Amino acid sequence: MKRPGFSITLILLIMIAAVFPASAALTVDVTFSNTDLQTALGGPAGVIATQVSGDLAKYSDVPDLARGFGNASAYSSHASTLRGYQGYDLFAISVGSMVAVQAPNDDPQFYKDLSDELDTGDVYGGIGVTPFVAQAGLNLGFILDGLYLSFMFGKFHVNIDEGDFKLEHDENLIGFNLTYQLVSEKSILAGLLLWRGLSIQSGVIHYNNITTFYNELDEINGTDTVTTYTVSYTIDPSVDFEIETQGNIIPVEIYTGVRIFYVLNIGVGGGFDYVLNGKTDITLKSAGNVVITDDGASNASGYVGDTGKITVDAGTSGIKSDRYRPKLLVNIGFGIGPVFIDFPVSYYLDNGYAVGVTAGCVW
Repeated sequence: MKRPGFSITLILLIMIAAVFPASAALTVDVTFSNTDLQTALGGPAGVIATQVSGDLAKYSDVPDLARGFGNASAYSSHASTLRGYQGYDLFAISVGSMVAVQAPNDDPQFYKDLSDELDTGDVYGGIGVTPFVAQAGLNLGFILDGLYLSFMFGKFHVNIDEGDFKLEHDENLIGFNLTYQLVSEKSILAGLLLWRGLSIQSGVIHYNNITTFYNELDEINGTDTVTTYTVSYTIDPSVDFEIETQGNIIPVEIYTGVRIFYVLNIGVGGGFDYVLNGKTDITLKSAGNVVITDDGASNASGYVGDTGKITVDAGTSGIKSDRYRPKLLVNIGFGIGPVFIDFPVSYYLDNGYAVGVTAGCVW
């Protein structure tokens, strides 16, 4: 007969495994092609791996960082927005990009301290980048007056390598928006002032982004005995954070705007994002190696210059993005005839910011 206590314990363990996200234990390995160096310094239990493990332990479990990147990625998914430009007669086409930041606090100069906070380990902060989105809208007035439907698509790869700043990003986005004008446009003073009415918008946006950024760490210098020689070496423990974010956003927005003197467009609004199945996985990868710099015997050992490959295996997976994100919205744009360029800005009430640029045509 099974003991009740054992069954209860088993059920609790299953529940804990289901509720809490997985976090891989940190594993560091060092490999030299030279057998003597490998025997003395290499391997997962070697002196170099032990030192690197000590430096990287603080990054092996970073749920706050994962949540910050997940939220920022959701913020930036609203690129190429047509907010404030509803009321077109036939169609609209736009292209745009957006960058978002999840700040750890409300300090306007948070960015100066973000890298320092990351050096201490986990921090609630992140960056979202959506480099390119195209959107096409259609007036569905033949179905219901004031109804508009638009489709969004984004796919882009960017790789920036500027010394210590390295960033690689793959964007994948698809979605649609349905907009209804609760109050239609009103022209004042023969069009010198145009109130664009009041619109409500919702839809679904699916995003899946992979971002890799380089985090430079201080080099470690050390000495050890290899055969009969005392060798010196330099370790670069720097790492790459590979961050995959994905989710489905249901935005709910209410918006209005004005056009002044046929050229200047200003809009304001608010709403919230409801994020379904939003999650973030972070994988830690080595970005540095170990180099033998001296053997105290004018390179009689032949070891000087040999490089050991550092591999790192660690990660934080399955961290959920915040599901409900209230936001305030504003845009300012300039148009000539049907063509416009616009700068949308979003503020999320938990120190989240998104800024974009959109160029398009409404006809």
